[in-house]
Amino acid sequence: MRSSFAIQQAPALRFLTDDQIREIHQAGLEVLESIGVEVLHEEALALLKGAGALIEGTRVRIPAGLVKKAMATVPSRIVLAHRNGRRSLFLEGHKSYYGTGSCCPYTIDPFTLERRMSTKTDVGNMAKLCDYLPNYDFVMSMGLVQDKYPEIGYIHEFDAMARNTTKSIIVSAQDGQNVRDIVEMASAIMGGYNELRKKMLLAVYTETTSPLRQAEDALDKTLACAELWIPVIHTVGQLSGATAPATLAGTLVQADAELMSALVIHQLKQPGAPFFYGGTITTIDMRTMAHLYGNPEFHILSAALTEMGNYFGMPVFSTGGCSDAKSFDAQSAAEGGYSLLLESLAGGNLIHDIGYVDSGMTSSLSQIMFANEMIGIAKHVVKGINYSEEHLALDAIGRVGPGGHFLADDHTSRHFKNEYWFPSLMERRSYTQWAEAGKVTMEEKVNKEVQRVITEHNAEALPQETVKVLDGLIARFASEAEARAKARKTR
Repeated sequence: MRSSFAIQQAPALRFLTDDQIREIHQAGLEVLESIGVEVLHEEALALLKGAGALIEGTRVRIPAGLVKKAMATVPSRIVLAHRNGRRSLFLEGHKSYYGTGSCCPYTIDPFTLERRMSTKTDVGNMAKLCDYLPNYDFVMSMGLVQDKYPEIGYIHEFDAMARNTTKSIIVSAQDGQNVRDIVEMASAIMGGYNELRKKMLLAVYTETTSPLRQAEDALDKTLACAELWIPVIHTVGQLSGATAPATLAGTLVQADAELMSALVIHQLKQPGAPFFYGGTITTIDMRTMAHLYGNPEFHILSAALTEMGNYFGMPVFSTGGCSDAKSFDAQSAAEGGYSLLLESLAGGNLIHDIGYVDSGMTSSLSQIMFANEMIGIAKHVVKGINYSEEHLALDAIGRVGPGGHFLADDHTSRHFKNEYWFPSLMERRSYTQWAEAGKVTMEEKVNKEVQRVITEHNAEALPQETVKVLDGLIARFASEAEARAKARKTR
């Protein structure tokens, strides 16, 4: 190999230059200083006032210096662990990990294929499926579990995931108290709070209310996470053209302002606490008013946010594997596949929402199953081309020579299994072979495999002592939720 020889082993994707990122960020700082954000949380307002922000009622104008200080203290890496204690997700640089989304009110029943309301059993089946599939690294609930008290629904979602997978978990929550309750459950699973800090099983998801508003419940969760050193994903959830500008660049400016305002509050509470940059920015279809998940603008914006987060040196929350199709079909496969490849090339750290169909309203286990194959392709593409002397294969070319073949050469047997990607679901047989096997379509094959996995697979079980502790905590939290509800009625 020659000296001073540059190699690009892995492909890269860029929508923004460093200059463009700086320009967007400077515009975001101007939004924070001149327009400001609405902050609907007393403790957050007090933190901002104490740090020197300009407060007028609930409108807060944040000096650029506070943003710079927060960016200097936020960590550049976050490590999540699996339930077995193995630190497995190293969220830094361009390392990508894949998982589902959360809070779909509906699901496609894996046996009847009918759309219906989600249940706790559905959350457990999703976790079980992801536990089985090798390309999933974390889970979110997918389903929205209904309960008399909403905060207990989130408790049941975490419980269903923790019992049915050993993989890392991202949770949604009602408020800060709900976060503390879920962290108490996670601590019980990992052997105590200190052990949880060493082997962080979970992160917490929350959202800004666009445009430019930080709501009380969202900040309550973010501040609880900062206090407890739990990684928080305080994402933006914008609709370009509705809750954000119609232009992609303008949407990015607003997104950066919203993310940075949340970061400032978070770091004022606990400098150095773990925080994710990024979010879900999509557009609204002006013909149908639909909130889109399969449109290219969504994933261009997500990739651009990933580039910005990487430039700032912050772990990034990204999106892929989702669709506007109403069930697992050709559209959902196409939209899920291209978005996963795009976000993988961009280098998003946590790529979530895999398995969403129906514009985020419905979950599909079949989409999750098929996307496992798509993730495999994305990982293979991102791996790039190995350029070592062994891979240049001059010796093998010399042995075979003109007119020969490589089928029997040792070089082929050493490399083809690692050099080539092989599917588990996609069809590569001849038409005759496929027809003789029953002409099984992709939809039929995927649905049958989903049914098999959730019927036959079981994750490594929690110890019985831990199960008893979780049962007791759930009962206690339900009782406390009832007491809070009664107290609110008597006010």
